[in-house]
Amino acid sequence: MQHHITFGIPMRKRPVAICFLLSASALLCRCTEPVSPPYEVPDIAGQYAYFPLQIGKYVDYSTDSVVYDFGPGGGMLRDSSRTLVREVVTDTFRDHTGQLLYRIERFERAADDLPWQVRQVVSASRSATQAIRTENNLRFLKLVFPLGFRSQWNGNQWIDQYQEIEIAGERIRPFIYWHYEVDSLDIPATIGAFQLDSVLVVTEVDETNAIERRLSRAKYAKHIGLVWREQWILDSQYCNQVPTPADCLSKPWEEKAQTGYMVRQTITGYN
Repeated sequence: MQHHITFGIPMRKRPVAICFLLSASALLCRCTEPVSPPYEVPDIAGQYAYFPLQIGKYVDYSTDSVVYDFGPGGGMLRDSSRTLVREVVTDTFRDHTGQLLYRIERFERAADDLPWQVRQVVSASRSATQAIRTENNLRFLKLVFPLGFRSQWNGNQWIDQYQEIEIAGERIRPFIYWHYEVDSLDIPATIGAFQLDSVLVVTEVDETNAIERRLSRAKYAKHIGLVWREQWILDSQYCNQVPTPADCLSKPWEEKAQTGYMVRQTITGYN
């Protein structure tokens, strides 16, 4: 769906003072050796728990979305909806390279009292160094191992950043500017109704300019997987008016967006 300090030493006494300072520094250097903090080897096996893959495992979500579109008479339409989602790991298979993949079926319904309907089938895999998810024929490198604070990687390396998708009849390029980075690792957090001990936060893109807003952020919990995500994939020509509006840059994107979508997905249950 986004840059000459003069210390308080009198002039005539400065050489003596400087010599004294240098001598003291040299003495300090001889007596005190720098100590490096101990290197902590990442618990890679423990990090795999952020992307668990096991047949029979499911996670439920509540998904709120807003789709923007042009309305009649030059106005804007905002279509808001809430969808209940369940993702279930149902099977395994191997691709042409022999890589083990997990089949994940995505069910949806509009309310708790309605039956689940299969809407999409995706796949996921995890190796010693990568966690990959493929959906809508798009392959995303969701995580890399080992993970560290501020780890960075190209999560969309198999996707053309200029690829267009259609949202409410309008063409938009959602994948420009993406660059994945770990914001937080192994932190406690409350997500929805759940208090979680170990949460990983990944920002996939956070870029904005006068006509585009790209935001995608995900949170993972150990032994559950994805527990929250938010995306803003928005375009606007509001700032291209003549004359340029005074609030061009300050106007919230929720108000000036003309095409695209916003979506927030929050965990509501799991097994």
